[in-house]
Amino acid sequence: MKTILGRVSRLEERYEAQLSADKPVRVFVTYAGKDADLATSTCQRYLRDGIHGILTEIVQLDGGMDHLSDEDIEKFVASFPIKAAPITSAVARHQATEVRS
Repeated sequence: MKTILGRVSRLEERYEAQLSADKPVRVFVTYAGKDADLATSTCQRYLRDGIHGILTEIVQLDGGMDHLSDEDIEKFVASFPIKAAPITSAVARHQATEVRS
């Protein structure tokens, strides 16, 4: 999961200007071969205050998502708390830019 968070941070850094606070960045990690079991699946939600208040969600499903409705996925994701994101290079650069302005 740490590797995925690092890659998402680099994507956020690269596309910072195109991201908006009204729509989260949601990444799905799924396992092929069986239907997802939400009881054994997990989600991490991070609010990145330094980059326009972007909400990043990493959804790790224990199986594929073919049989899940959008409503099932939204309820599942919403059941996890939102945490403050760790400081990344993109956040640090954004904060430094604000200080200089």
